[in-house]
Amino acid sequence: FLFSLINCISFAQNPELPFSDGESCTYQISYGVFGGGHAKYVLSQNKSDTKVIASGGSNSFVDLFFPVRNRYESIIDNQTLLPKYFKRDNNEGGYLINQEYLFNHKLKTVNTQKGKFKCESKSFDMVSAFIFGRTINSSNFKKNKSIFINLFIDEEIYNMPITFLGKETIHTKIGNINCLKFSPKVQVGRVFKNEDDLTIWISDDKNRLLVKVELGIWVGSIDAVIVNAKNIKFPLSITD
Repeated sequence: FLFSLINCISFAQNPELPFSDGESCTYQISYGVFGGGHAKYVLSQNKSDTKVIASGGSNSFVDLFFPVRNRYESIIDNQTLLPKYFKRDNNEGGYLINQEYLFNHKLKTVNTQKGKFKCESKSFDMVSAFIFGRTINSSNFKKNKSIFINLFIDEEIYNMPITFLGKETIHTKIGNINCLKFSPKVQVGRVFKNEDDLTIWISDDKNRLLVKVELGIWVGSIDAVIVNAKNIKFPLSITD
């Protein structure tokens, strides 16, 4: 889940963080006409750090064929918005991923269970990338133009391009929400068939909440749409 910047973080950021302690959102996941499961994140904050825990899983029907239980955790410095710690525990149909990353941005290294790896001076994990992206001033987004983020994933740096596609209103259970639409280019492989198989919609307001995700996979597509938002900092861009 993810957005933002070029290596040197040259884009201006909003002066006020768009989130606060206790924010949480819940999403309904669908596979075609079938309900696929649920996902949720909870954000907690103190003076120095922000912690985000995101988790999700398949429903009882999908569990019969391909059970999924995923959990992500990221601890982020409130001043720099760079990650300090990242943990990933995935079980997707018996395919297990267990990762822990300790970031040292001064030394440009990341310690993992597989050893110490070099990274760029401004590098993010999957969760902190999105949190940072929420602080980017929307005046930096130009339609059909890309910005980039250094994403440290699977012990490698991926300079991910994210293309702004314009504005769109998304229908959800909590109302019709005005959104900004983006297309991050993903790495083709185990999950994605094409590099354009991920589209995300972010609320067009000061919150920059994740509203919808659409993933094209090897067989069909998966949608995740927001169904609940609690303790958000600003009014949500709900329209009639």
